[in-house]
Amino acid sequence: MTDALTALFEGKEVRAIEQNGEVWFPLIDLTDMWGLHRNTLRDMIKRNEKKFQGFVSTCAHVTCAGQVAVNEPGLYLLMGAVNTSRLKNPQAAEVILRFQRWVPKLIQQYRKKEIVQAPANQDEQIKSELSRASLIAQETGGDPRAFQRVALEKLGLGEYAKALDTLPPAIIHGEPGEWMNPTDIGYECALTAQQVNYWLLNHEFQIRDGPLWRLTPKGMDYGEEYVFEATSKHSEIRIRWHRSVLIASGLKRSQAETQIALPAKV
Repeated sequence: MTDALTALFEGKEVRAIEQNGEVWFPLIDLTDMWGLHRNTLRDMIKRNEKKFQGFVSTCAHVTCAGQVAVNEPGLYLLMGAVNTSRLKNPQAAEVILRFQRWVPKLIQQYRKKEIVQAPANQDEQIKSELSRASLIAQETGGDPRAFQRVALEKLGLGEYAKALDTLPPAIIHGEPGEWMNPTDIGYECALTAQQVNYWLLNHEFQIRDGPLWRLTPKGMDYGEEYVFEATSKHSEIRIRWHRSVLIASGLKRSQAETQIALPAKV
C-alpha cells in the first residue's frame, strides 16, 4: 500500500509517503521548506553514499514519482549532517532548527494517521482552479489576486490565500507597461537569459514542457504566452514578461519612496 500524506510546517507542505511499510520524505519538499538550493541535500547524500545506504529511495507514488526521498532514519541523518552554523542564509538555519524540534510531532501525527491524506490529483486540481480564476479575472477585468484567493479558499488552502496579501500587486493584462523577454530581463539584472529562465522556474513562475517554457498559474499574473513566428516559418510558444515580475520574483527589490537615492554618476 502506498498513500501520499501531507502536513504543513510554517505554511509549507511536507509529504510523508508510505512505501513498503516505511514513511519517506521527498528531498524537494525538504529543500524548499528549509530554504536551501534544490541540489544541496542531493549532493550531500552523493558525498556520503555509504552513510545513507538503505535510507534513500526513488519515490514511486504518483504525486512524487521519480523524485529522490529519504526514510525516517535518513531524515535524521540529513538533519545531523546539515551544519547550520555554516549556512550563508541565516534564515534557512533558523528554519532547520525549528524543523528539528517539530519533526517528532510530524512522525507522531503520521503514526496516529492524523495527517491529512492528499488526493493523487490534488496538484492538477489546484492548477485547474487557479487557471480558471486567472481566466475569469482577465475576462472580467477584475483583480486576479482576489479571484485566486477565492479559488484557494474553495480548495481548503486558507493559509495560502492569506499569503497572497504578502506578494506585490499583480498586473491586469492589457495595462500599459513594458513587456520584456528573458534576454531583456538578463541585461537589467546582469544575468544570462538561461539564468533568468531557471530563476523563474525555481520560483514557480514557469515550468518546462519539453523544449518549451510554459506559464504556471502564478506566472499568468506577470506574463503571457504568445506564438513566435521565425523567418524560417517555424512557430513556437514563447513567454513575455511584464516588468512587475522583477519585483514579484525577487530578481530586484522595491525601493521605498522615503529611501534616499544614490547620487548620479558624474
